[in-house]
Amino acid sequence: MDRTAKGQKLYVSAMEKSALDKMRLFPFVREKMIVDMGAGAGALTVLLQQKFPQSKIIAVDNSPDMIARLKKRFQGNHQIEVIKSNAETFSYSSAIDTILFVSVIHEIFSFNHYSHQEVIKTFHQAQKLLKKGGRLLIRDGVQPEQETLYLQPKHEDAYQRFNKFTESFKVRPLVFSEGIFQKDSFVQHHPRDFDEFKKGHYLIEMHSQDISELLSKYFYPLENWRIELSEQFGIWTLREYQHILIELGFYIVYAETYVLPYLLKTHYTKDFAVCKLENGLLVKTPYPPSTMILVAEKT
Repeated sequence: MDRTAKGQKLYVSAMEKSALDKMRLFPFVREKMIVDMGAGAGALTVLLQQKFPQSKIIAVDNSPDMIARLKKRFQGNHQIEVIKSNAETFSYSSAIDTILFVSVIHEIFSFNHYSHQEVIKTFHQAQKLLKKGGRLLIRDGVQPEQETLYLQPKHEDAYQRFNKFTESFKVRPLVFSEGIFQKDSFVQHHPRDFDEFKKGHYLIEMHSQDISELLSKYFYPLENWRIELSEQFGIWTLREYQHILIELGFYIVYAETYVLPYLLKTHYTKDFAVCKLENGLLVKTPYPPSTMILVAEKT
């Protein structure tokens, strides 16, 4: 599915801005032969080159547009090799020390008919490419563990973004209801508009994994909604990711989930509050994690 020219420009700009947070993976990199899988326009590739000047960096992408950008950006740079390939079938003549999948796994899943098997196939291929002791580094979206939460839009635009998301997200059915608590019972009622929603102190009851998908996307430029809402950002929980990689023969070196600070400051805290029911009382709860880091080593 192709983006418009404006949408592609916005997408590339967002990837450039988030590159510094992706450097959280760098302490786990094994040097010498490094693959930047799904390199996009090369923002992370540049940082890898700067941090690991003695390593060869292989920038891999399957998009003709991104390959053209990469070749232009790294023309004459002998440290960096640009290869057009998808992640599931990528191969190389030498064994690899580190493969980075940064914001790529959810795309492999989404653009292959929401197939978890394609992701597992990708991990298996990566394992074959890695040296013994080589590392698979993943930074991507993640599903929270499933629980029922309550969402409170703070202003009308946030409420409208919620409605647009629930109308446009086609990956899976979304289950939610609007209503109000009477004692410890949630009574469903659909308000006519945000004014009624606000005056009545209404809440939106929704599964945590659906709230996580909403929060990962609602602030995106509308030019890219058609594509972004066809993707599922969190495809497994961190626990499920670890289980799958262990089953494939990897050792888990490090695993973490977190919320990107700029999302909290710029979007989440301004637009939505999230609550849950504890001992019959509604209490504010942390936002679901936006991001995970997972480091797995080939045994």
